[in-house]
Amino acid sequence: MLVALYLRDALGVRDPSGLPRMLGTGLPDAQPADDRIAYWWMRWWVSVVEPDARGWGVPLQEVDDAGLVVLPQDGAEDYIAAIRAHLDDARTWADVASRAHAETAMARMAAGNDFALAELVREHEAELGRPSRPFRLQIEVLPFAASGIWWIADDAIAVDESTRNEPILYRDALAPIVAQLI
Repeated sequence: MLVALYLRDALGVRDPSGLPRMLGTGLPDAQPADDRIAYWWMRWWVSVVEPDARGWGVPLQEVDDAGLVVLPQDGAEDYIAAIRAHLDDARTWADVASRAHAETAMARMAAGNDFALAELVREHEAELGRPSRPFRLQIEVLPFAASGIWWIADDAIAVDESTRNEPILYRDALAPIVAQLI
């Protein structure tokens, strides 16, 4: 996900979901991507956040062994060249950002600040007088340049690091999502 979002910023793709730019990439504001590059990036993004939606309807090539970066085999030469031009930097930045996130998450867990979702579910169950409906919610904590929570898939949200690291702010932002799910 980090690689995809770095590449979005590097390519100048304007994300229709409203996700902000990534923090700490060092990337300048890119000129808006042409429609074809934006189209191919969005198809890839959907497959990243909705893994069951992997069917692109065209033959694909995997750029890395893990299958994280997938490109069409034909018909998207400009997109493929643009991705390849930024891919090494994207991977390097993603590795650094991932390590920083792991350290922050460990500190948050050690401080006992990692139970907001469970607490909110219990509170809503008590308020409703019934158990919650079963639900799945994937929470991606990402280094966005703006604060907030955004839906990125049917059962996934993205939250910026600063919101996630402030227990009261995170809980307040998560509350309407939990209310909607249960």
